[in-house]
Amino acid sequence: MKIDINFIEHTLKYLITLLNDNDIDFFLVGSIGAFIDAGIPIQRIHDDIDIMIEEKSINKLKFLFKTSDFNFYDNRMTSDKYLNNLGYTDGEHEVIAKYKYNDFHIGFFLYKKSAETYTIIEYFKSDSNQKRLDRTLPINFFDYQYNPIPHNYNGLRVKTVRKETIYKNKSIMNREKDIFDMQLLKPYIDLSKLERLSGMKKYRHIEIADI
Repeated sequence: MKIDINFIEHTLKYLITLLNDNDIDFFLVGSIGAFIDAGIPIQRIHDDIDIMIEEKSINKLKFLFKTSDFNFYDNRMTSDKYLNNLGYTDGEHEVIAKYKYNDFHIGFFLYKKSAETYTIIEYFKSDSNQKRLDRTLPINFFDYQYNPIPHNYNGLRVKTVRKETIYKNKSIMNREKDIFDMQLLKPYIDLSKLERLSGMKKYRHIEIADI
């Protein structure tokens, strides 16, 4: 089955409906989330959809995907990701749903949140040992990075990453698709929101633990 923009949009509608109908709180992240936040239609082929969910929702997701056209994998304890020189993990998502009929997939980013802080959670391997990486920030930065007000996407309610977050993340990359996305997003970027993101690093607490 060919991956084209119609396929991506169809899959996105299916996914948003599935999660909304089953009361799973989520944010659409990655470039597609940023485009929706900016009001830009999807303009290039993507090989995945990125979703951020609370880690506690994984078991519910696993159950939902059992009767879908996706194979769902929870590889947190066996991840082959590695820690790169920027302090993030590279490799296949530790939680992922792979479409059965082509190479398209849904990659899940994980987080947990309290009244005071939120933590982005990643899993990786180092010297044959499985590790967990927690990056924790004060809760006020959550709304700086993610838009709590749902957008209307083809009649569906969906919360997204903020376009400024993706623009900032892509500014340190040099892939052709990142440059293309930045050019599309640039006219819609709120410079005051972008500047607010620049101060996060000094407040971020990083912890790596064996699992």
